[in-house]
Amino acid sequence: MADKDYYDVLGVKKTARDDEIKKAYRNLAKKYHPDKNKGNKDAENRFKEISEAYAVLSDKEKREQYDRVGKEAFSYGGPGGGGFDFAEFMRAARGGGGRPGGGGRRTTVDFGDIFGDLFGGGGGADYQTGPQRGPDIEAETTIPFRDAVLGTTLDLQFSDGNKVKVKIPEGVSDGQHLRIRGKGAPGISGGPSGDLQLLVHVQPHPFFERRGDDIYIELPITIGETVRGAEVEVPTIHGPVRAKIPPGTQGGQTFRLRGKGVKRKNSTGDHYYKVQIAVPKNVPPDAQPAVDKIESLYTENPRANLRATL
Repeated sequence: MADKDYYDVLGVKKTARDDEIKKAYRNLAKKYHPDKNKGNKDAENRFKEISEAYAVLSDKEKREQYDRVGKEAFSYGGPGGGGFDFAEFMRAARGGGGRPGGGGRRTTVDFGDIFGDLFGGGGGADYQTGPQRGPDIEAETTIPFRDAVLGTTLDLQFSDGNKVKVKIPEGVSDGQHLRIRGKGAPGISGGPSGDLQLLVHVQPHPFFERRGDDIYIELPITIGETVRGAEVEVPTIHGPVRAKIPPGTQGGQTFRLRGKGVKRKNSTGDHYYKVQIAVPKNVPPDAQPAVDKIESLYTENPRANLRATL
């Protein structure tokens, strides 16, 4: 700090108001606070640097002395100062009084106001040695379509070797963020664990398509089944269901199975199956009369309603 101007350290002008100085310090402290930068010595030194600057500029008398004489003659580094005491500064920030940075009198800075809304607790709560909540962990995972609809339990392992068991609720959708409470990083000094913020990706299914809470599938049927009608097996994510195909069903016609879609806490989607008529690829010559017979049953051109030109 010997060669750095306090105003430059906080990134404010020499004419900055008290609220501007407070805001600048709050933003910098949030970024460089040691508890937010575990093991980062540069961040710790930067935090001490901005704290020293704030301890001077937030105090009216000290700021006037600094503006008048300069830091070379100020009590933090000049005669009779003894240097900036960061530990004393943090004790004052935690509400322990004291005189951060020296000066011979109790500080008038409201650290409860600064640190309280900055870190969600009383003055400087995040720098205390008592129990502290662990930080949240952000992660992502990819699960099969079936597990997303029906729910599952995962064993996740993070880069630091920590393993957690996570319950995925039924009905989770692709791109959904889940908050799993208590599955984040462990707390400090007996504090509670943080949360796991989990981004879920869902693998596409080869047959099923999800639209909201409904599931869609294309169901191939034979010519005989569409002409005569039939009872066929319709696959759903919850298992096969027997369903009727009415006589004369047309290709592309869609039917619904209620309650066979995605289940959530307060609602359940449906399952839709769209009929596709499967035609034999190789028809032997002796079957041609049967084909001609079917053709004769058409009383009108099935494309009569299509426009000849666009």
